[in-house]
Amino acid sequence: MNWLNYHHLFYFYKIAEFGSVSKAALELRIGQPTLSSQLKELEGRLGILFERRSRSLILTERGKIVLKYAREIFTRGEELLGVLERGQLALQRELVLGAQEGVPKAIICETLLRLHRRTNLKVRVSEGEAPVLLDQLLEGKVDLVVFDHELSHTDGTIVYRPIDKEKIAFWGGDNFRKKARGFPKSLDAQPMILSCVGHPLRQTVERFFVENDLELQIAIEAPDTALIKELAANGGGIVALGESTVRGWVDAGRLHRIGNLPYTQNYSLGILKKFLKDPLSEIILQEFRR
Repeated sequence: MNWLNYHHLFYFYKIAEFGSVSKAALELRIGQPTLSSQLKELEGRLGILFERRSRSLILTERGKIVLKYAREIFTRGEELLGVLERGQLALQRELVLGAQEGVPKAIICETLLRLHRRTNLKVRVSEGEAPVLLDQLLEGKVDLVVFDHELSHTDGTIVYRPIDKEKIAFWGGDNFRKKARGFPKSLDAQPMILSCVGHPLRQTVERFFVENDLELQIAIEAPDTALIKELAANGGGIVALGESTVRGWVDAGRLHRIGNLPYTQNYSLGILKKFLKDPLSEIILQEFRR
């Protein structure tokens, strides 16, 4: 039987958490040479876990996988001690869901409820921009992420499961509401507020303008959906967003529908391909196959 030295794994876990052998050595109250030696032994068993760059330690892909499991192992160990000390018989595992900024709260809410009902676990939400959440997913800091598009640069490391979609329309503030007349020709050479280059929603808008022989005049590019809505509501230009995304702004009279696009905005749940065989992952993916 192959054995894993959990002392060495714990040392690796602390080094990864602190990002430094010296800082981890201070926390663990052991000598730095001893800690480096233990890490070397673990890497001899599991493979290279860190890249050494100057004085920095950068987790390799293998290291990120090991860290995810190490964090789970030692977090569960701490929970076990807490359970025994409090005399409780069980404690739920936590499921961390990443929520990309700009995804409608109604979609996040529905996803949360489905995850909780299906797994009976406590679910914690971590909100952020897509690149940040992608890094957290790869590092094992979140278990799943709700994205508003499938990221094309993940080299197949992430599996996406469609979870929802919504209709897309053009919206504008009070100064653009009359552009609903004569749509879509009314959009010709009008100032547009778009997401950054490469985003599927931007590509959808660009395709619409080409198909309708319209001049696309980009006034502002912004990566954040909340900022895009604020800019449009303050007269900065016209935006293309999903109906759920702007519902609150429309209800408040800050944004007005100009016209519909013949496309939909799709939302997906992303999970690391390497963890598909995890029983919990299988349960979750079965839920979102429906």
